[in-house]
Amino acid sequence: MTSPLDATLPTANATVHASAGTGKTWLLVTRLVRLLLEGVEPGRILAVTFTRKAAAEMLERLTERLRLLATVPDAGLDPLLAQMGVEPGPAVRQRARRLYESVLRADFNLRATTFHSVCQEILQRFPLEAGVPPGFELLEAEGDCREAAWDALYAEATAAPEGDIGRALDTLMDGCGGLANVQSALGSFLAHRIDWWAFTDSRGDPVTWVGERLREQLDIEPDLDPEQAFFDELSCRRLQNFRDLLLQHPIDKHKQQAAAIEAALDTRLSAEARIEALRPALLTQKGEPLSRKTSNTLEKKLGSAGAEQFLNLHAQLCEQYLALLDARQRRANWQLNRAWYRAGARLLEHFQGIKRSQRLLDFSDLEWHAYQLLNRSEQAHWVQYKLDNRIDHLLVDEFQDTNPTQWRLLLPLLEELKAGSERPRSVFLVGDEKQSIYRFRPATRACSARPVTGWSNTSPASATAWPAPDVRPRR
Repeated sequence: MTSPLDATLPTANATVHASAGTGKTWLLVTRLVRLLLEGVEPGRILAVTFTRKAAAEMLERLTERLRLLATVPDAGLDPLLAQMGVEPGPAVRQRARRLYESVLRADFNLRATTFHSVCQEILQRFPLEAGVPPGFELLEAEGDCREAAWDALYAEATAAPEGDIGRALDTLMDGCGGLANVQSALGSFLAHRIDWWAFTDSRGDPVTWVGERLREQLDIEPDLDPEQAFFDELSCRRLQNFRDLLLQHPIDKHKQQAAAIEAALDTRLSAEARIEALRPALLTQKGEPLSRKTSNTLEKKLGSAGAEQFLNLHAQLCEQYLALLDARQRRANWQLNRAWYRAGARLLEHFQGIKRSQRLLDFSDLEWHAYQLLNRSEQAHWVQYKLDNRIDHLLVDEFQDTNPTQWRLLLPLLEELKAGSERPRSVFLVGDEKQSIYRFRPATRACSARPVTGWSNTSPASATAWPAPDVRPRR
């Protein structure tokens, strides 16, 4: 398009990349006015944005523009129309003058609303089809329900400390380093519950399934003990040879390292203790292989062949040891995350049960149930048809903040609008990836602004694995 005003043509399907301060609200309102000037019924226009404040501002700006068109002196009307890209004429002037009153008297109002309000309206119209309580109430402050869910989780773990939840919480306490970090990690699980539902949708045992996916990605053999495997016959022989070579050059440092190897070879110790005992013989405090180089002194003590064997053994043992530490870390991460999945999923079950008993839905419930209704339910096509009959023109503001589930909510409507009908229909999207404020959920990764033609039928679960908590196990 050669001019921003081209995007306001009522017949145009347009996406607009609008940077901060470039007048995108003015452009949105202009698009709305031009649709109304073309005779579009207000009730067939839906404008969606991300906050109630932004929706209210959009309606306020539209009302101000329509009132100005109705009251401006005749000499000022044509410049206003021309500014919006409208060719002035007697019929256009007459429609512009009457537009304010006709919108006020319309049977159905033009809707400027939020995604959550759209979802709430859909679920209120089709509660049985969506599987939600008819007449549900919206929960905007989750604090009390969260506290009740925490209490239920702790009570369950206390009643059966050796049960799945009790062991999961113990693992999290050890790995996360205290109750505060456990609460933070599980709070993150609750906050991203809609992503969990999307990723594990249709899985009979989601916790086990996700744990297995993570195990495969981390390349973990569940029946293989890496510590025991490290101390096989070949490795022990290498360690003995390396110890003997160290003692042939008996400086204090080498004596200490030989003693460390001797402790690692002591089968009376646990595998964990033997691994930790070996560390100072091979690695620096930073976890890097000790630097060993050939020298005249080394060759004098060990001989040329002995010095070469000494350096080769060190390189081989360091490689094995670092591989072992990596395997241990991957296994620890897997165990920590499995505990996070287990405790987080159970906390979520308590949270959802408490809301259900009180006939409450929160914002995540609105999005998820509306998505399921429009895309997965047996009545999806019928519901889409009923909604499609009411909307001819869709405008989405702050499109860069659309998350994967919201994107899937839009898809059925976008596909119908794209398919065409006897009525004129259009899509108008405004966004700028640089202005995204919802990357955490994840917005721009899910759906950045793109042309309306050729929408991709993407899944709400765009990640290949459920994200881990932002904590690491302590060594």
